[in-house]
Amino acid sequence: MGNNDLMDEEERRAARHKRRVHGQMIAYAVLLLFLVLLGAAGFGVVSLVRQRMAEAEAEKEQEVVVEVAEPEPEEETEPEEEVVTGPTAEEQFDEYLTTFISGMTLEEKAAGLLIVTPEQLTGVSVATQGGSGTQAALEEYTVGGIVYFSRNIQSEEQFAEMISNTISYSKYPLFIAVNEEGGEVSTVLNSAIEVADVASNAEVGESGVADEAYTQGMTIGSYLAALGINLDLAPVTEVAVSEDSAIADRTYGSDAQTVGTLAAQMAQGLQNQGVSATLKTFPGTGDMTSTTEDGAASTERDRESYGEYEFVAFKTAIDAGADFVMVSHLTASNLSGSLDPVSMCESVVTDILRNSLGFDGVIITEPMTYSAITEYYDTGDAVVSCLKAGCDMILMPSSVSEAVDAIVEAVEAGTLSEERINDSLLRIYRVKYADKLADFQ
Repeated sequence: MGNNDLMDEEERRAARHKRRVHGQMIAYAVLLLFLVLLGAAGFGVVSLVRQRMAEAEAEKEQEVVVEVAEPEPEEETEPEEEVVTGPTAEEQFDEYLTTFISGMTLEEKAAGLLIVTPEQLTGVSVATQGGSGTQAALEEYTVGGIVYFSRNIQSEEQFAEMISNTISYSKYPLFIAVNEEGGEVSTVLNSAIEVADVASNAEVGESGVADEAYTQGMTIGSYLAALGINLDLAPVTEVAVSEDSAIADRTYGSDAQTVGTLAAQMAQGLQNQGVSATLKTFPGTGDMTSTTEDGAASTERDRESYGEYEFVAFKTAIDAGADFVMVSHLTASNLSGSLDPVSMCESVVTDILRNSLGFDGVIITEPMTYSAITEYYDTGDAVVSCLKAGCDMILMPSSVSEAVDAIVEAVEAGTLSEERINDSLLRIYRVKYADKLADFQ
């Protein structure tokens, strides 16, 4: 390469260097200009922000501050304690009795619905003592009660001992019953035992004084309790609807309200002495000249007629708290809708006596030995029919064994429920164990 070539190369290098320097200077200038513009913009933004903040502060100073009062704290109240109530004394008592009844055999339950004479129980002609025969009979048939008549009484000591022995032989508590109305129909008053004389129902009814009826009940109850008797098949609560009524001299009269009041007072007098009272005989035979003891007896009276007389009297005495009501074997087709005795009619025993009149005690039949039953019905069939109708106890079935067997067979056949029997036994034992109720209170 020559000298001229070397000179040209030097000139080209100098020219390239000059261009690079010029380009860098232009870049620096542009960068500097950008930085100046950016700084100016930033200053404007800062100023704008500062202006807006000042305006907001001014507006804030102009705002009206409204103080909202804080709500006063509510008074603290103690939360009401939930009252948890347990079963009542009556409910506990019923539960106790239900458990007790569940431990009985079916045969024992069936026998427990019967009140019989000592002769029906033992088979003797006239019973005057409670001996080994009575003991054996009670072991075979655990009947619910024994009813005595004047023939069983020789003296006070003999009768009291007879009752005491009989009670001691029984597996279950017994009703010891008599028919003690006061006056002519009185087992003890008209026996060899000397007791305080009491006025008859007719005499008390003539006075119309409630205290006399109460005294009548207290006096009778006192001497019965002393002998060990705890059930009186009295007072008569029927109304003498007609003057020639067969039971006119045994009633308190013809005014329904008066009869009811006096019967209630006598019942209270009896029960205050520990002797259960029996209002009898429902629905009433006050217009009849014949009785069911002698044969079939009937009445044409209807519910309206009974509602005006006997139902008034029975309702008054029922509300006073009598333990028992006795149901008649009379036929009252216009009342019951049946030609059967009313003791076998659910329409009377349950619908009227139990439900309409509100009786929740023990319903017992008239004696099943009355001709109104024996002349027309088999013992077993009659007993079961009365229980189906709603009766709780059967008084004096002609045959104890036939009655028990019929009840057991009806339950086993499904024509009579064991629950139905248990219901009756519960009502019976509420009376028998009434003194135990206090243990649950």
